[in-house]
Amino acid sequence: MLFFVLRRLLLMVPTTIGIALVVFVIFHAAPGDPATVMIGAGTGGQLGQNSDVEGRVDKFRRKHGLDRSLLVQFFDYLGPFNLDRDGVPWFSSPYTERKTDEVELPGGQVALEGTPLPIDHLPGADPELSAALDKARAALLDDGAGEEAWAAAARELGEAGSAAVPPLLTALDRLEASVESRRGAVQRVLAVLPQAAGVELEVPLARRAQVGLLADLRGWFGWYYSNGGDRVQNTGEDWWGGLLVGDLRREMQSDKPVAPEIVTRLKVTVPLALASVLLSYLIALPLGIFSARHHGKRRDGIVTVVLFVLFAIPTFWAGLMLILSFGRTGLDLLPVVGLHDKDAADLAPLAYAWDTVLHALLPILTMTYGSLAYLSRQMRAGMMDTLRQDYIRTARAKGLSEDKVIYKHALRNSMIPVLTLLASVLPVLIGGSIIVEKVFDVPGMGRYAFDGLLKRDFNIIMATTILVGVMTQVGILLSDITYSLVDPRIRHE
Repeated sequence: MLFFVLRRLLLMVPTTIGIALVVFVIFHAAPGDPATVMIGAGTGGQLGQNSDVEGRVDKFRRKHGLDRSLLVQFFDYLGPFNLDRDGVPWFSSPYTERKTDEVELPGGQVALEGTPLPIDHLPGADPELSAALDKARAALLDDGAGEEAWAAAARELGEAGSAAVPPLLTALDRLEASVESRRGAVQRVLAVLPQAAGVELEVPLARRAQVGLLADLRGWFGWYYSNGGDRVQNTGEDWWGGLLVGDLRREMQSDKPVAPEIVTRLKVTVPLALASVLLSYLIALPLGIFSARHHGKRRDGIVTVVLFVLFAIPTFWAGLMLILSFGRTGLDLLPVVGLHDKDAADLAPLAYAWDTVLHALLPILTMTYGSLAYLSRQMRAGMMDTLRQDYIRTARAKGLSEDKVIYKHALRNSMIPVLTLLASVLPVLIGGSIIVEKVFDVPGMGRYAFDGLLKRDFNIIMATTILVGVMTQVGILLSDITYSLVDPRIRHE
């Protein structure tokens, strides 16, 4: 048994990786972009013509690594090596993958241009040097600083070399909207860039004549994006990361760690789910035995009809009906929103626990009725099949009472189909608690997964889906182990 369990646990690793791959592919194939959702541009990935919107989207995508290839994104999430910019120094990471445009001129020439955007200092840049360069850039942009200050700033930026390129490009980004009114500042920055970059940029005369200084400005961004400004070496500050080392990343929009949030949500969902599973089995097993013992009689028919009606009722409708019946619009017997009253934190421990129980009753009832109907039918079918076996007829022929025949001889073998369902009941309750938690405003795992889906938050969706997949595997393993406890003839080698 020990080797069987160890083998199954080891097989969970490649299975979980497979689950992660499938969820990853589906997420990226589905419509919607977390960057556009973040800025409120819609869930379908639509963007307006506003350049500020494009810049914000670009910044968001770079921050969360969405500008990288899908293969790099997957292995970065999977781990165990951290492929982000602070990760393993064996690799380089895209500092930006902004696309450049090739503008064809009337004479057949091609001009390479890039969209002006703020450029951050390179990772690992000396903070003091970066601050000094920013100060020099500010002096260069100040039209009232004077020739001496401009010359000193230009000299300092030029001597800094490639480290000065990001602040200079950021200066051009700030000047893009006012190129004509700030011609002097634009020309001063363009004069320093060749010395800092170590290259003379040739902009076709036709393009310069057509667009003016804007052609030089956009030409420098095109050069930067296609000549080393798109990748930087990782710093090596944090080598490890990803799913294989338990790193579930951070929420894309709130920047909160996903793992602690999941733990907090599980503290809500797991007790509700376990209470629902326990209640389902406590009611379903005796009910299934009762139906099997009275097979073909009116009592069995009544129970069957009631259970099928329960099974057919949609969860969201049942939850709403319970709210209307027991809430303030109905009998006003139970609270129907959340897990605690607004002043629950001031209650004594026993009063706080009682308040939690009252709030949890309706969600648990809503989560229970569907699985209870299904489980009782399975128990009934398993018991009826067992009662037809030869050893049951032998037990009855020996004169044993019906209770002994049922509970001592038939029950254990009848439990096998029901135990098989144990593998799926708990994961389904946690994954299927989305509707219940939404209806009753319970801050659990289901609601967390639903909110992550609405926000197109990749890290939330991956974490919650993988967790349900792992729980399914654990449930299957527990079912297999329980088989041998119920039926000693079953051995796992």
